[in-house]
Amino acid sequence: MHRSLALIALALFATACNPEGSEDDPNNTDTGEVVDDGTLNLTNCAEDLSGASGFFADYFACTEISSATGGVQVATDGLPPHRSAYYAADHENYVEFDTRGGSHYKNPNTIGEQDITMVFPSNPTPKGITINAAMVDNTMNTSNEEYSGGPVGIALNGVAIFAAMAAPGDDLWQEQYTFDLYEGHPAMTTYHYHFETPGPLEVMVNRGWATSSTPGEGEVELYGMMCDGTVVLGCTELDGSTPSSGDFDAQNGHLHDISDGTTTHFTNRYHTHVCPDAYPDYPFFPEIAYYSTTDCPRVGP
Repeated sequence: MHRSLALIALALFATACNPEGSEDDPNNTDTGEVVDDGTLNLTNCAEDLSGASGFFADYFACTEISSATGGVQVATDGLPPHRSAYYAADHENYVEFDTRGGSHYKNPNTIGEQDITMVFPSNPTPKGITINAAMVDNTMNTSNEEYSGGPVGIALNGVAIFAAMAAPGDDLWQEQYTFDLYEGHPAMTTYHYHFETPGPLEVMVNRGWATSSTPGEGEVELYGMMCDGTVVLGCTELDGSTPSSGDFDAQNGHLHDISDGTTTHFTNRYHTHVCPDAYPDYPFFPEIAYYSTTDCPRVGP
């Protein structure tokens, strides 16, 4: 598919295919209310936040957080605290795959428990690069500056974040059509997100930072953090303001203090914005790492 056409298709796809009102979604996605119906969800997921403070205490769930040399350690079992057709058929969170009228198809993988641990650096080291369009091609192993394959970030709800690249031989623009209604799917057994999803935004509602978990509609939208220290936001800054897009790079990233309006959590921190409605030229989580990835997990070449 031609890139410009694919971008338009993806923006329309992301807008039209949220899980509100579907059988895949036991929660009220419009309000973010979590329904305790016996499924794995935000009220009963495995977490230990006793070692968390500041940004991580305020925004992360379904994880185990502790201090570490040079940063904050976040560990997760990677299980999505919401329904998915990619759970095993006997799992309480399993639902039938929704083909969305025949446009989507299920991949053959099944969600399994993971052991993912990342140390997010308190003072990440910039690589001194300018991220331009030539670097952002959604293709793995084409740049020394890209993240590796596999888990390279953690969403607020403990789900793995993968960079905006498909495995060699695959096409990310086509992979989108294997996503469930939370816009995720598993690679082998690792369930993950590549772009906007109600999953982490439900945490924002659960914590009282927003009243809607529908992407593009929350008062504050935050998805998670990449292993190099890049923060991934949605259509807003952390204080709820509209991003100043004039200084965006090719993956909707820019630098400034990240504050919730009261507390400055990060000073002059690189972060990206995932908001296909407003910024359709780049609808994914980041592909290129702005900071050093020396301590990032490495998967593949």
